[in-house]
Amino acid sequence: MQLHSNINLIDPKTGQRFPSAPDQSVVLSSVQAGWRTHLTLEVQRLNPMELPEHYIEGHRLIINLGSSVRFGWRTGGQTHEAILPPGGFCLQSNGETNAPFWQDEMTVAAIAIKPEFIETILEDRTPDAIDTFAERRCIGDELAYNYSRALASELATPGEPLYAETLSLAFTLHLLNSHSRKGKKPLSPKGKLSATQLRDAIAIARTQLGTELNLSILANAAQVSEFHFSRMFKKTTGIAPHQFVLRLRLERAQALIKTSQMPLSDVAIAVGFFDQAHFTNVFKRAFGMTPRAFAKAL
Repeated sequence: MQLHSNINLIDPKTGQRFPSAPDQSVVLSSVQAGWRTHLTLEVQRLNPMELPEHYIEGHRLIINLGSSVRFGWRTGGQTHEAILPPGGFCLQSNGETNAPFWQDEMTVAAIAIKPEFIETILEDRTPDAIDTFAERRCIGDELAYNYSRALASELATPGEPLYAETLSLAFTLHLLNSHSRKGKKPLSPKGKLSATQLRDAIAIARTQLGTELNLSILANAAQVSEFHFSRMFKKTTGIAPHQFVLRLRLERAQALIKTSQMPLSDVAIAVGFFDQAHFTNVFKRAFGMTPRAFAKAL
């Protein structure tokens, strides 16, 4: 199946949107995979090309997942050239102009972050969207590179559905802490969840395992933002929300296999996995055997 780029650029003359990469260049797409995160991630394999001048839609970055690339950009009537090293990245804020070109084939993690997500993190300290991030060109950031590789790996081989959300949040927090233009960094949540908040979040997780459970649902149950919930949940329980929910899914799956005659494909859906193949991969990773082997061993 041919994937389409869902990361758009804007023609400054016409205001028309156009995709950031040709269809045949998109290898993996978080939109096509159904991720419910506040960022869009695509792994793109790009031939040498030059993009026309455009506005950035969403906070945009590319991270080089391959070898060194001869890279350049045009701005203010001037042409700049540099080497985009392995793991190197470029970052711009929503609304900035860009006109990049590259002379070698390259494989990148292309990412667009919704400006409104930044608002939920920085709250009343949020700058104008265009002033959110300092412009970066062809620099190294090992942690950003590691995050992008982990996100791409999760996209290629899905695990716990909530993990992508948690990883996306952590990645965005790193960018805000390390690359904010005006030094606006997230305020670290203080304290832990109350007993009532924790009870309500766990209750909703248990009752909605088989639905599209996400951080927003859990945070709403605790009556805090997603950013605060993720940090406070870990401070309270010692594990991240996605790890807790994955544990619930696997425990529920084991119980269903032991006590019911449900087909494994139905068990997978009942506990919130995408399909039986996804369920089998995660189950085997956790217990060293497939669900079918587990059932036969009973």
